[in-house]
Amino acid sequence: MIINGVSKIDLQGEELWHRLKRMRILITILLLYSFFFSPSLLNAEQSSWLLRKNLEGIPVYTRKVTGSPILEFKANVIIDAPLPKVIAYFEKTQISRWYYQCVLSKFIENDGPKQEVIYLILHLPWPVASRDFVFKRTRSKESAQGLISYTLTALPNRLPLVKGMIRVKSIESVWSFKSLPRDRTEMFFQQHTDTAGSIPASFVNAVVADTPYYSLKNFRELLTGKNVGHKRRIS
Repeated sequence: MIINGVSKIDLQGEELWHRLKRMRILITILLLYSFFFSPSLLNAEQSSWLLRKNLEGIPVYTRKVTGSPILEFKANVIIDAPLPKVIAYFEKTQISRWYYQCVLSKFIENDGPKQEVIYLILHLPWPVASRDFVFKRTRSKESAQGLISYTLTALPNRLPLVKGMIRVKSIESVWSFKSLPRDRTEMFFQQHTDTAGSIPASFVNAVVADTPYYSLKNFRELLTGKNVGHKRRIS
């Protein structure tokens, strides 16, 4: 059928083209809306790092983690020692000598190139039961930035459970080391842990900044021999 020199088929095709164009515009608007107002991005904005402690050159920050009541923390410290010395100390010294509240640490076995399986026990204040960890520590190096990093991954089933201990099942932890001018090293520590058991989240979050602060403080003081004031447990 011809209307004013234009076939009905042509009119239907043009109408379909305009409908598709409107649909593309609508889809674009919806995509932009979901990008700027999606829950994940809002959570990221709400989960900004907050300064919790800043003493003796060790700033400690915490933030909320989606899906967990326990806060994540990060901290860093400048050490007056060259990178190779700091790395050697980190890899060879028992963790229990400097990690906050750690009363026992031992090497279990190698789990591949640059990977070690380590076991440690944390003594927590009464009436909270002690926790033990089994984790794999993996070393990597970013040659472009000269950054050496270690990631910790929980291996809760690697060893049998120990009576009287609560096994930590989840840990996301990164230790990084960067060489600085004048034979100094920046040490960075970031971690989020599921403490397991029945510890109230409010209790954990109230003292969460102590772990990175005292761990980095102890490490720096033991390595440099300056102002050693080891605080690894709370009675």
